[in-house]
Order: sequence, then structure tokens, then C-alpha cells
Amino acid sequence: MNGFVKTRFEIGETAVTVAAHRRYVGAAVDGILRAREEIRRQISADGFFLTTFEPYELRRPASAVVECMCEASRAADVGPMATVAGAIADAATDSMTREGCGHCWVDNGGDIALSLSSPVTVDIFTGPEHGARFGLEVGPDDGIGGICSSSGTMGHSISLGGCDVCTVLADSAPLADAYATAIGNGVRDRRDIDSCFDPFRASAGFIGGIVVSGGEVAVCGAVPDIVEVEHDHCGITAHSRMSSGRFLGDDLHVSARRGVIR
Repeated sequence: MNGFVKTRFEIGETAVTVAAHRRYVGAAVDGILRAREEIRRQISADGFFLTTFEPYELRRPASAVVECMCEASRAADVGPMATVAGAIADAATDSMTREGCGHCWVDNGGDIALSLSSPVTVDIFTGPEHGARFGLEVGPDDGIGGICSSSGTMGHSISLGGCDVCTVLADSAPLADAYATAIGNGVRDRRDIDSCFDPFRASAGFIGGIVVSGGEVAVCGAVPDIVEVEHDHCGITAHSRMSSGRFLGDDLHVSARRGVIR
């Protein structure tokens, strides 16, 4: 694609890779800035939004980003901040598509929003000690809007589980983020992977997932073709070590469970 670029940048503690035609990157930046400000305002209005591990009930109308986070957290029975990386990635992608972008993805430290017109390969990173790498061949007809991951062994974010990686595919990135958190929290060791997907198989927006724990792998749902790949730090990676112990800057330090890797 002539003019298609992959660019990495940071806005506060949000570290993203945006892949799109060059003229749409500015729209992605605008989407991220708006989403961050809307989330900041909600936290300022009620700090419980930041810290709760449970779904958050809005007391008054809120921005589209905050409402989306709350809806996704209710679907997975987790706190709204479990969806924050996916929600910001989704906001950036939506901003580009509204400007007419037909093919793009935003990788917010391993939590990915996609709007595709041609196939891409998403690398599933399970840790530097593992030899074989694998990825997913994701196409525009797969209906996947988000691919997000949780881990109990990598990264700085909080997970209550112990799996190497739990990667979820869903209609949207906030939903994928929420489900990855919830499923990852339930995998304490390899014995849990046989049943970890059971509560979510029929959940709204859930498409499929992969869990890797202690050398065991579980696959559920409509997962695209799995291929062996070499890990490419410049590609789309469904689990990343780009991370920070803080979110949204200032004096706000995250103590809430997010269960996702940034």
C-alpha cells in the first residue's frame, strides 16, 4: 500500500503503534487524546472508577468511551479499567475510519484494535524463553475488531491468574480486553485451561481465544488460522512488554486490576 506507515509514539503513558495510510495518523492521535481526556474526567469525578475490580454503574450520562468501557466490563464481570488499553486503541481506530481510512490497526502495548481490508498476521508472544512462535492470520471477513491479551507472568499490569498468555478475539477491543482479563484471572495453572473459556463461550461479542500455560495450549471459538512465525517486534504483537506502572500521568497511580499488558 503506497503511503502506508507504521509509527510508534507515546502520549503520556499510552505507548502505541499505529499502522495506516500516513494521512490518517493525525486522526489516530486525536482519538487517543480525546479518549484519555474523557477517562481522566471520569476518574476526577469518581476515583472508584479507577480502583474497582467490579463492573461500574454510571450515575449520570458519560462520554462514549467511558460508557463503552463500562459495558465491556459488565459483559466480563471485571472493573472498567480492565478495558482501558483496548478502549483507547478502539478510539484511535474509530477516529481514523471516520476520516475514511479503510485499513488500519492500533497496537496499544499488545491490546489491538483492527479495521482491515486485507489480511494481517498477529504474533502471539508467550515469553522470551519459548522457542517456537506462532501467530494468527486475521482477515477482513473474520469480523474481529479487537485482539487483546492478559498474562500472569509478563508485564507490569495486574492479573489474578498465572497463565503465560491469554489472547481473546472479540467484536471490539474493549470487549477483547475485558474477556482476556476475566479468562486470564481464572487460569492459576495448566489444570485450569480445560475449563477457562466455559463462562464466556456464548457471551456477547466473544469470538474466540487462546490460552498458553505451562506448555499447555487451549483454543476456543472461531480462531483464525494459526501459523508459525518469527517474532517481529515491529509487527502486530498480541502481547507486549511496552508497559508502565502509571496511567494518565499526574499523581494517579494505578492500583486497580487491569489484567492486560501495555
